[in-house]
Amino acid sequence: MGITRSNSHKRKATGGKKGIHEKKRKHNSGRPSANTKIGPVKIKSVRTRGGNLKRRALRSNIGSFSIKSKNETKQCNILQVMYHPTNNELMRTNTLTKSAIVKIDTTPFSQADAQMRLNSFARITSRPGQVGTIDGYLLEGKELSFYMEKFKKKRGIAAAG
Repeated sequence: MGITRSNSHKRKATGGKKGIHEKKRKHNSGRPSANTKIGPVKIKSVRTRGGNLKRRALRSNIGSFSIKSKNETKQCNILQVMYHPTNNELMRTNTLTKSAIVKIDTTPFSQADAQMRLNSFARITSRPGQVGTIDGYLLEGKELSFYMEKFKKKRGIAAAG
């Protein structure tokens, strides 16, 4: 059965090995992560417990992003993963996951409102490996300034090193 979510492979609190007293069961099974990348859209359906379906986004380059202050949502192209709070590896490999900060193309928003100049950074709020779509919002205010500081520090380290 392969990947399992049970804890039978772990050790006891005392450090000793656990005695295996039960075979692997279907309800303990796990699956490899989707590792959604930036590219032409490729989605795979996966049957789950109870006959339900999950949609794995293996690749995607578009997402629905909204501006909270304007209450407006548009489909935008995703260009690059700029920051990820959990792991730099996800940023380096352009892996799209929840809470990743991405650079997007904001032309759909600027066509609607010509005088408005937008930043092009957004946060992903959906789980692409579970639902198959990418949703998020553009960064604004204190949150935007926080991440701009992070980007400046990163550029400073890259320039020095």
